[in-house]
Amino acid sequence: MSPQFDRLYPVQPAGDKISSVVSAKQHETEEAELRFMKTFANRPSNIGFFESIVTEKMFSKKTVPRVGYFCRFIPEEIIWALGAEPVRLDCGNNALVPVGEEALCGGICPVAKASFGMFMMKDSLASSCDILLLTAACDAKKKLGEIFSDSRPVFVLNLPPEKNQTLYADFVLSEIFRLVVFLEKKLNVKLSAGKLQSAIEMTKERYNLVMEISQMRMQNPSLLSIHDFYLIIQSSSFYPVPFSKWLSETRAVCREMRLSKLPADKAVLRLLLTGVPVIFPNFKVLNLIHEAGAEVVADTLCSGIQSFSDRIILDELDRKSLLRALLNRSVFASLCPCFISQTWRINRILELLSEIRIDGVLQYSFKSCQLFDMEDYRIEKILKVKGMPYLNLSTDYSPHDSEQLRIRLEAFFEMIYRSR
Repeated sequence: MSPQFDRLYPVQPAGDKISSVVSAKQHETEEAELRFMKTFANRPSNIGFFESIVTEKMFSKKTVPRVGYFCRFIPEEIIWALGAEPVRLDCGNNALVPVGEEALCGGICPVAKASFGMFMMKDSLASSCDILLLTAACDAKKKLGEIFSDSRPVFVLNLPPEKNQTLYADFVLSEIFRLVVFLEKKLNVKLSAGKLQSAIEMTKERYNLVMEISQMRMQNPSLLSIHDFYLIIQSSSFYPVPFSKWLSETRAVCREMRLSKLPADKAVLRLLLTGVPVIFPNFKVLNLIHEAGAEVVADTLCSGIQSFSDRIILDELDRKSLLRALLNRSVFASLCPCFISQTWRINRILELLSEIRIDGVLQYSFKSCQLFDMEDYRIEKILKVKGMPYLNLSTDYSPHDSEQLRIRLEAFFEMIYRSR
């Protein structure tokens, strides 16, 4: 397989000089968000387990190769099946954005900046990864691949321009095969159908648990805050932790929710959140929604409930069929705006509106992400015809616009209350 990067002009980022300066701010940002969440009522009794994961206080010791990946397009089951440890590396820490800006220009989304900043930290989780996998989902991620290739093996998964399986199923499958060959070579392991099936079965239970919690929250969001739900979801993929332990602790959360007698607050506004990923500790938009007295009951986010909302359907159990099933979930079921048509995301929004009570749809977008901004036009028009209140909240990781966002949210909620 021909290398994606020719290595003619390597550049080595110098991160050691800034690590000690930024590390304290990074942890302060995380602790500040956790302090805010400690004010919530009715938290799971074992929420400390998930908090310890996201603050990097409970990492599993690195005993196997660690493979960092960006975006949900990468099937982590392949990494598990090859005996390595997958870690999703999209970063949500505002303290690392200035670090990324030392090397990347200003007009790039905060996820890319913070993620690059994480790699410039000497002892970060990202710097512990032996291999990196990215996708060509956006211009920033596409170009980050070559930047990261200066320091470790990198593979960038190419994506089709549209989700037409008749035209592009074979192309995507060929890309998955290229990914497998790359990993097999770097890890010196062959991917077997049996190991891949076992990895798929393991992640199926996570799907079942996330869907059970989601269904209970749709009926009564007071049972578990969206903050804690995202903490639980993201701790299973953004951090290295024994998967069996995560499953056990999440089962305990489900049991507590089933046994809870907490009544539903019928007066609270129920929101559907769509748009860019909300990644701990950047829960700014969730904090503002909470303080305004509303609840997120559903989402279409690649970092939230939607990220584990598509079940893998297995028809045959040979290696090629298993890989095809994974790409059907990871690529062709994706709601990412990187594809030509936004029909699938609109379909999902309308599907959720038909299934549960939603009082308003909130799009959370980044000022530097043109893809979601372009999709705002059609979504707003369609929801207006449906009589569904809609607001596009454009921001970044910085807390400086919080009051302005609060004013817009409160006006939006007041409009919903008046229209009831």
